[in-house]
Amino acid sequence: MEKNTEFSPYDLDSNFADMYKDPMMNPMFQYEQAYMYYRYLTQQMDYKIKCKEYEKMCKNEGRTERRIE
Repeated sequence: MEKNTEFSPYDLDSNFADMYKDPMMNPMFQYEQAYMYYRYLTQQMDYKIKCKEYEKMCKNEGRTERRIE
């Protein structure tokens, strides 16, 4: 989906319209950046949790094999 940055739902003064053309001042841009950072952090946490679960699983398998022998 393409973004239409020229459209503004509010009739803003030209000074405000020019200000929002700057990506750092655009609230939608800031929201998108925060969302991407949130996704990055949650994926990183999921990965770490899965790694710990895998380590526990490998440790348990190693112990059961030793007991059987």
